Amino acid sequence: MDLDKLFGGSFVNWEAVDGSWTKRTISSRLLLLAARRYLSGANPERQPDAERAEAIGASRLPDEVKRAYATLPGDAGGADAGLWGAFVDAALATELEIVSYGERPPLLNELRVGLGRAATEAGEGSDLAGWFMARSDALPGEDLPEDPQYLPV
Repeated sequence: MDLDKLFGGSFVNWEAVDGSWTKRTISSRLLLLAARRYLSGANPERQPDAERAEAIGASRLPDEVKRAYATLPGDAGGADAGLWGAFVDAALATELEIVSYGERPPLLNELRVGLGRAATEAGEGSDLAGWFMARSDALPGEDLPEDPQYLPV
């Protein structure tokens, strides 16, 4: 498992996030606020990664969201890692606005399993493992059954 890629928010479907922005959902506007908070607290010496910027460059997302996505924090233990996590959480919430209700439980189950496995691979007690577990804990729907085949009525 590529832990660096997961830390970079690879589990977020940025096309769905773009669709949510186009529909002017509340969560997409909260994503913009999370991006601004992250950018204001991020290390000003960190430069945006050109490859990451290009990956969402064609989207209709605001420049602040694109810049936040392209500018990763130094590491999971850094001062700006919490703000980065809040930005990733907001992006995932924005994506979930577009996902149909029937598809959410399996998606959330897959995310929990994947983030738990990533935390295990990162090493118990490490900053990166804590970051993955914080993302898992932030996921909604803990009241849903464990069975990924469950579909709400």
